[in-house]
Amino acid sequence: MQIVKTCFDKIKDMMEKNITENGITVDSFWEDHVLEGNHYSIQDEDSSVGYFTIHGEDTITSYYLMEKYANLGQKYFEQIKKYEKVTSAMVPTGDEFFLAHCVDGFQRMEKQAHFAIYRDEVPSGFSRRELSFERILSGEDASSIKLAGDFFREDEEEWILRNRDYYRVYRALEQQELVGFGVVEIGRVIKSIASIGMYVMEDKRRQGYAKNILRQLKELVELEGYDARSGCWYYNHNSLKSMKSAGAYPKSRLLRFYF
Repeated sequence: MQIVKTCFDKIKDMMEKNITENGITVDSFWEDHVLEGNHYSIQDEDSSVGYFTIHGEDTITSYYLMEKYANLGQKYFEQIKKYEKVTSAMVPTGDEFFLAHCVDGFQRMEKQAHFAIYRDEVPSGFSRRELSFERILSGEDASSIKLAGDFFREDEEEWILRNRDYYRVYRALEQQELVGFGVVEIGRVIKSIASIGMYVMEDKRRQGYAKNILRQLKELVELEGYDARSGCWYYNHNSLKSMKSAGAYPKSRLLRFYF
């Protein structure tokens, strides 16, 4: 067996199968850290039997071995920790195989994020507001995102245009008045999911807009056949409260282990 540096396209089918078949809950934040990393294939002769990804040279963001080779997990994980400049790993709690190997030898652990899924039932006490969503499709169109302060990237206008095949930003309107923005990121690793998020204008907060934007984005992506996901920083209590109010619950956590 050997480890070979590769490209994402060579391991993506195995990764998607691992995530979906094992019911591992992830969102676009996790996908970003996998896709932006360096990819490696663990091979038995010419066949790929596993993979791992290292983000920013120092953080392992994925690790998997097929069941037939899972007994070699500890051996290869110790090797992986010597690759590049690895000092940590970032792992969803639903990824039992990867998580177990991180637990074996860590020095310190930090809670990073909540990953949430949505229930079909409308939350108790939910009051629907009649919102409309206008997708931002051009650079001129995108100028309104400046009203959201530093919520978006500095190069957000270019980002929207460059990544329009999977990344969408919507203006959320009530009676043609801007109340906030909605964000949808179609899954690039896990094709069946769409990550949703929102921003509410400061003068419209605490009026139920956050949960309404999320709930109605959920309905929008589900009409297209996707499963809605949301995520937030572990200690962002307001975002977590909004997700719960929209009918989501945090099924998984993202943890960072330091070795």
